[in-house]
Amino acid sequence: MPRRFDQRLSIVAAYALMCGIWGTTWLGIKFSLRYAPPITGAGLRFLTAGAAMYVVALLLRRTVPARGLPWNVIAVFAAFLFGLNYVLTYMAETHVGSGLTAVLFGVLPFFVFGFGHWMLGERTGPAVWFGAALALAGVAVISSTAGTQATWYALAAVGAAFSSAYANVYAKRHAHHDPFVTLPPSMLISGAAMTALGFLVERPDAAAAFSLPSLAAVLYLALLGSGVAFFLNIWLLQRTAAWIVGLSALIIPVIAVLIGVFAAGEYFGAREIAGAILVIAGVWLALRSS
Repeated sequence: MPRRFDQRLSIVAAYALMCGIWGTTWLGIKFSLRYAPPITGAGLRFLTAGAAMYVVALLLRRTVPARGLPWNVIAVFAAFLFGLNYVLTYMAETHVGSGLTAVLFGVLPFFVFGFGHWMLGERTGPAVWFGAALALAGVAVISSTAGTQATWYALAAVGAAFSSAYANVYAKRHAHHDPFVTLPPSMLISGAAMTALGFLVERPDAAAAFSLPSLAAVLYLALLGSGVAFFLNIWLLQRTAAWIVGLSALIIPVIAVLIGVFAAGEYFGAREIAGAILVIAGVWLALRSS
């Protein structure tokens, strides 16, 4: 009995830490964008995270030879979990507040349900689709307050959720792989590709990108927001149901909104609040029915 209690306590602690970290990273991204443009900033983040996780994997002797790596999983993570997902997220935050971006990204569970049905044969009921309609109505309300140009950036956050959902369901199907085997190489590959693309296309100011405030933001986002949080995410997927992990989509946006309002003075008017309530209510309804 004590051992079972300790295991539950570990899961709760890991879950709370994951939500707490990811609730703060949205504002961290906003701060990082002051110094480096989106593709470059995301690239530097995952180069740093991948290198740090690889060092930890070496110290723990959890590495495997290149020929033994699950390259299919690594490719999906690099392209969709750390690549497209974060390029779109960083781009969204160039025109949308950090809290609102987190709320828009909160539609992730609906894409998880869709990919779960397609890839894992999981069933979805009417409540899921009603919840999806509510959440999408919330996205429409939020997008309508953003202005014509910013609407595309709001939709980029939804696109990031789509990309992340595919990678998360794929991760669940291959959850038997050690995170220290899959995460470091996928982060390094994605980080190197995004950094090279960023310096080629965005031509960032190197002095600003490598200034102390910028590096501090990158280190926070890389070590805690990427290394620790993604490890906890995979660790939780190995020990509990995917829908329980998916409940974090209800918690993280609330943390992000509160931090955005009180720490950064982000504006949250009546229409934004109404849209956020619709999104969170839709996600809650869908996850509750599951």
